[in-house]
Amino acid sequence: MRPEELKKALEGICAIAVTPMTEDRKVDYGKVKNHIRFLINKGINRDNNCTLVVGGSTGECGALTIAERKKLIETAVEEAGEELPIIAGCNHSNIEDVKDLMAHAEQAGAAGVMVLSPYYYVPTDEAVLRFYKEISKAANIGILLYNNLEVTHKDVPVEVMEQLVGASNVVGIKECTPNFAKMEKVARKLGDKITVINGHGEFLEPFAAVAGTKGFISSTSNFAPEIAVEMWKARSAGDYVKAKQIRDRLTPYLDLAAAESATGGEPVVLAILKRAATLVGSDCGPGRIPLPDISEELDAKIKAMLKEVGLV
Repeated sequence: MRPEELKKALEGICAIAVTPMTEDRKVDYGKVKNHIRFLINKGINRDNNCTLVVGGSTGECGALTIAERKKLIETAVEEAGEELPIIAGCNHSNIEDVKDLMAHAEQAGAAGVMVLSPYYYVPTDEAVLRFYKEISKAANIGILLYNNLEVTHKDVPVEVMEQLVGASNVVGIKECTPNFAKMEKVARKLGDKITVINGHGEFLEPFAAVAGTKGFISSTSNFAPEIAVEMWKARSAGDYVKAKQIRDRLTPYLDLAAAESATGGEPVVLAILKRAATLVGSDCGPGRIPLPDISEELDAKIKAMLKEVGLV
């Protein structure tokens, strides 16, 4: 897929997949295929304006080896590359590994890559610019810029993003800024040049649509893909009242995730997603450290949440 085609494909649901594992926490590539098939059968497909990210933050990229991540990309493309644009998560603190992953993704047939700006040390604006311009030379593939303050401890300024447009393969941005006014500014200033995606997904829908974003990420697709699809259909038709009503079906999950992350951070949210997916029929297994084991108390809360949402 050419970068310009990816730009258009991103106007919709960008589902971010967990990485299924065995009970002893080895990546289970058979279950990876099964989970992707589960998502597709429930509506996460090209017909519903969907793309699928594998090996991103939700896919535990920080806990996987480079070899595992490469095989994960290959597996996803092999299973669904003809049916659904596959975007490869290529986040890493080492720019050489980022370039290696990007080149591998292109060779494997991925539609694009998602790349977090530099992390470990908080980068300067100049470092962010240099980083994206350099990795753009590593592969002729479209890049979804990933702005995630929680990981990088830097909210990339709009002015930096503007300098990247036209000077790199960046065709979209997964905007996870905690500042909603800044998200609106990004959509207003860059929305006609690159595809701006609401990186907070269902938490900010359909409000982010009103702000001008062209799509949203969806982690809840791992266990409730049909709800995400229904919401997208209402959102894309401009029926924001209906989209909000659909989104409100997920309130039990959104409240649970917010409450648990207050003490357990993002790792516990990923653990909840994997367990919820397993309970609705797509076995995703446990997660690697830093994801916690699911306690009996939390498991009961997840089951109660799924019942309230109407999925079990």
